Amino acid sequence: MPDISQFRLAPLFRDIDRGTLTHIAAHARWTDLNTGETLFTQGESGKQFFLVKTGTVKLYLLSESGQEHTLEILGREQLFAEAVMFMGGCYPVNAVALEPSRLIAFDSNYFRHILQEQPKLCLGLLAALSRQLHTLVADIDRITLQSGTRRLAQYLLAQPVQPAIQARVVVLTANKQEIASLLDIRPETFSRILTRLAEDGLIRVQGDTIVLESPERLKRI
Repeated sequence: MPDISQFRLAPLFRDIDRGTLTHIAAHARWTDLNTGETLFTQGESGKQFFLVKTGTVKLYLLSESGQEHTLEILGREQLFAEAVMFMGGCYPVNAVALEPSRLIAFDSNYFRHILQEQPKLCLGLLAALSRQLHTLVADIDRITLQSGTRRLAQYLLAQPVQPAIQARVVVLTANKQEIASLLDIRPETFSRILTRLAEDGLIRVQGDTIVLESPERLKRI
């Protein structure tokens, strides 16, 4: 059973009293995944939602032809699948770990029971879902209206950076193929964009690390 300190800072739980958090924790459990291990599949009965504590989880869809499209890459302290409580109880996507990951799994049935008793918690959940909706709308705009180069530039600028002496350093949390899928860019196009940005002096690629040599020029893209 996770301690409440492991999840109380997540926005959904931030304003809940300690007693209620203790009860929620009693109905939660740790879930550990290896690289490439599936957490759930599309259409599977959704009895839990999750908080990422360490590692990275990818949400994706498969077309009828088997082509994979990445919808979201989730990292530390991100909550997901909570909307399943109100969507008929089935996961609408697939989830897989991109690296060794540790999650907290919350019991959806028990959480629905808590929601019926605490209107404040309902408002918190609505706020969390609203933020996700705005993110999805922004993603649709990004995919349909912006060029691949602009999408990649925005992605790089939005990533957490590592300390560096003269430049911002981004360490990619997923491989380039996964990021290309997330940005709706073909892998070969993704590679060409990286090469062009590097040739133009905007970035420097070092394996899974990208140095943003000119963040201001990237912003202008």
